[in-house]
Amino acid sequence: MLTNAILDSPLFRQAKPWWQPFVSLLITLYGILVMGWNLQPVVLLFWWEIILMVGAALIRMLFALDGKSFFDGILPRIGMLLFGSVMSFAMILLAVTFSFKVFDGGFQSDGFEKIPLQTRLLTAGYLLGLIFHFFANGRYKTANPMSELMRTLVHLLILLALLMPLTMHLIPAYPELNQAWWVGIAVVLVKFVVDWSFNRLGKDTIPLPGA
Repeated sequence: MLTNAILDSPLFRQAKPWWQPFVSLLITLYGILVMGWNLQPVVLLFWWEIILMVGAALIRMLFALDGKSFFDGILPRIGMLLFGSVMSFAMILLAVTFSFKVFDGGFQSDGFEKIPLQTRLLTAGYLLGLIFHFFANGRYKTANPMSELMRTLVHLLILLALLMPLTMHLIPAYPELNQAWWVGIAVVLVKFVVDWSFNRLGKDTIPLPGA
């Protein structure tokens, strides 16, 4: 069948959505270079993507079967879900706290007109990543619940550690940088490198059924 042929293709046998960092990069660069964004819309989109990242990680953790049936080990997974929800909320709060200084000079509405469209595009990307690179290719059957959560939390910690000096120290010291398009590009490129690096870590492909 055509559907099976598509799902068995090398692109969809990838254990992780390899294309996701590129989608995020292109969406944000379009906002900066074409729509003339300052740093504020970039940060708002960044906050939304962190919510999507931890939300996707919690879903993967809950449905990661580690070679077992769904109800075998459901109670430990629910416990991990509660723990992961608390840790994820703390991570989102940390991201908002360290980057909120870009709004110290006041909210500037320029460039926010198409933010709803771009947030929907990001959301669609993460949903497709879950559907094709976790459920449809069968990765959920062998995925480890704690690994699915911890990989995302470590990913975010490294990302925040790299971006924190820029948004907490450099921007407040030089408020005019909030208007500089190259600062937004620097933020986006740092994020892309971290996202792409984590996307490349670990197992590359899912074996075909019966392999």
